[in-house]
Amino acid sequence: MAIPDNLTKAYLRLESGEQIDCWFNPAEYTISKSNKWTVKPVVGQGMPTAQFGGGDAQKLTLDLLFDDADRADGDVRGITNSLFAAMSVDKAYASGKNSGRPPMIEFGWGATTTFKAVCDSLKVQFLLFRPNGTPVRAKATISLIQAEPTVGKGPQNPTTRGEAGLRTHVVRDGDSIQSVAHSAYGDATLWRRIAEANGIDDPMSLPRGTVLSIPTLPG
Repeated sequence: MAIPDNLTKAYLRLESGEQIDCWFNPAEYTISKSNKWTVKPVVGQGMPTAQFGGGDAQKLTLDLLFDDADRADGDVRGITNSLFAAMSVDKAYASGKNSGRPPMIEFGWGATTTFKAVCDSLKVQFLLFRPNGTPVRAKATISLIQAEPTVGKGPQNPTTRGEAGLRTHVVRDGDSIQSVAHSAYGDATLWRRIAEANGIDDPMSLPRGTVLSIPTLPG
């Protein structure tokens, strides 16, 4: 099945210039930010005072799926090892008393790029294995904290997508085009919109691993 021409792959770009391509685009990602406030009651008054204690950096969290089950020699450890390597200390970034640090990372998807960040948390869950124990499917949960001011970019919102009106869904075992429509729109009868957007002639044939483009419903 052909992938839509306007579908671009998301990626993680390291400070060194190395790029880790996402095998499947994330269904969503979230950007959050919090501020610190101290709220103290005032004697004789019914309303406390709030004192601003500073702002925390923005945080981006996303889940990435890696699936190599379709190949006889499939193995996802190469890509997951690359993710863990991105958290390793590199002496190339030593400065002052700092003898080294992991590289900064930037998440991008098509025309959208986020702030330069550091990875404070990475969790890889292996989900499927070959008979010899080789993992062929994994989900990586990544947390990135902003490390440099955002320059020349507008504000980022939670679950901002790389392209307006475009989402993707990776077909998994048990999926049907009707179930995908129900998950995306809350209405299984709207499956034809997905079929037309992806050039699907036979809705009963939906191979696992297929990347479906999910069009946005008219407002």
